[in-house]
Amino acid sequence: MTVPAFAQQVITGKGLDHPGIKWTWNIKAENYTFDVVTVSNYDMSNVTFNKQNKQLDFYGNSSYPDKIAELDIPKNLIGGNLTVLQDGKPISAVVAPGTDSNTVMLKFNQTGAIKTSVIGTTYLPEFSSIVPLVMVLAVSMILLVPKLKF
Repeated sequence: MTVPAFAQQVITGKGLDHPGIKWTWNIKAENYTFDVVTVSNYDMSNVTFNKQNKQLDFYGNSSYPDKIAELDIPKNLIGGNLTVLQDGKPISAVVAPGTDSNTVMLKFNQTGAIKTSVIGTTYLPEFSSIVPLVMVLAVSMILLVPKLKF
């Protein structure tokens, strides 16, 4: 399933050493909404999320070379070992792990439309369906254990 996301805010970014456009994308996954932040010196037109593949796709376009971007991805959305592809081909990217997110830094010379995919090995909300069961068991144990006599 691919879910479209739409940017909320455009700001001249200072996260890069050059002028860039900062976008905050709301990505809906299960009952959660995650903010994926991008800063780039080219037009980032959309971001989509595929939970089955644990994959974010970033769509951009530019008529000039020397593109750079920073993609800030919450670890609770996708995490683990990240693989980065451009137009389906693996590329080298710098991944800087943070406390709550990973920052993927890209530099490339392609002009025109570009699709950058970031694929994770974990998708934490997939475990959200088990959380209520664990809570019920924990509360039951707290209530029942004091009544047992050893």
